[in-house]
Amino acid sequence: MTDSRRIYLDNAATSFPKPAAVHEAMSLYATTLGASPGRGSYHESVEGGRLIAQCRRRLCRLFNAPSPDHVAFTLNASDALNLAIKGIAHHERARRAREGSNTRVHFVATSMDHNSVLRPLNALAADPVGAPVEWTCLAADPGTGLVDPADLRAAIRPETALVIAVHASNVSGTIQPINDFGAVCRDAGVPFLVDAAQSAGRLPIDFGAIDLLAIPGHKYLMGPLGTGALIIRPGVEVRIDPVREGGTGTVSESDLHPDSLPDRYEPGSHNTLGLVGLSAGVQWILDRDVETLWRREQALVERFTDALANRGEFPGLRLLGPHTAAHRAGVFSLVHEAIGPHELAAILESEFGVLARAGVHCAPRAHETFGTRDAGGATRLSLGPFVTDEDASATLDALREICAHTAAAS
Repeated sequence: MTDSRRIYLDNAATSFPKPAAVHEAMSLYATTLGASPGRGSYHESVEGGRLIAQCRRRLCRLFNAPSPDHVAFTLNASDALNLAIKGIAHHERARRAREGSNTRVHFVATSMDHNSVLRPLNALAADPVGAPVEWTCLAADPGTGLVDPADLRAAIRPETALVIAVHASNVSGTIQPINDFGAVCRDAGVPFLVDAAQSAGRLPIDFGAIDLLAIPGHKYLMGPLGTGALIIRPGVEVRIDPVREGGTGTVSESDLHPDSLPDRYEPGSHNTLGLVGLSAGVQWILDRDVETLWRREQALVERFTDALANRGEFPGLRLLGPHTAAHRAGVFSLVHEAIGPHELAAILESEFGVLARAGVHCAPRAHETFGTRDAGGATRLSLGPFVTDEDASATLDALREICAHTAAAS
């Protein structure tokens, strides 16, 4: 190992380190409040409710979303995606049953989507109960990973209930043109769900083109694991049935789950400790300005893409996705012609202290697009706001050394 540093480049899985303010806010809540919001009229419970409401407002401010009450907290982005996809499927199946129709419920997604989208859609398609569910998978360009909005326009049918697209790929970093997708969906009168797992808190997002935004708290929003949200455009909730019911601390005299938001989608006690941390993470981003953070990341992205474009310095190494900083977030999946992805990740850690994630990254169709699915995927490096210029230099130097050593030994 060239030095004793540990360079964390797995921010696409979860961000690390977290801002100090996140730990401080969680510690303060845990040691001075600790009560369950909405379950009592005493100060600690009321204050917990205020902190949760504050988190909703901060998220709306970050994404320019119109209504804090339409921020439904979830376990993570996967949970938020399941709520949107299955909630709409259940609603549409029930509506068809009332009308005596067996018309298919149609969804549109893309080959760049994560298993958090693919698996719910495939589970619904395999469910024999109710109106059949079918989904169309839009192909992506095998070089860039971009999906053509014209293909989306052609895929929408009269029976299409929802369009889903990942904003930034967790494999290639490819940034999809979600404003163009949103315009297509708006023209067709179809709700548009954006999976912002790799973009929320990382790059500017305006809710204007979006109907449903699924976000994790633990990635670029800098909060802890176990937090997330589905942000819903007012009016769209009438198309989304709840997928769970339970206690809400409101209208407790009724044994029917309330329809009012956000209670409609938030049964049970909140992960208040986690949401307090998430709120502090969102405020940390607001204080620094997401556009400023994004410009800094873009500079690092350009540095990586410019360096890796020199194939002579990295013999045998291939970068998936866009080869320039355009249309790309700081996610770099690499394939070496002579070193398997897991072996490359192991060398990076053991010899250089660089922490990467190898494999198919829960996105098999994305890897199929790039021709890497059957080869075991790729080795992924993902930036975060605490990755320094020195970290970038050390990582690129490590890759040069590995590639040069492998080429000399062959």
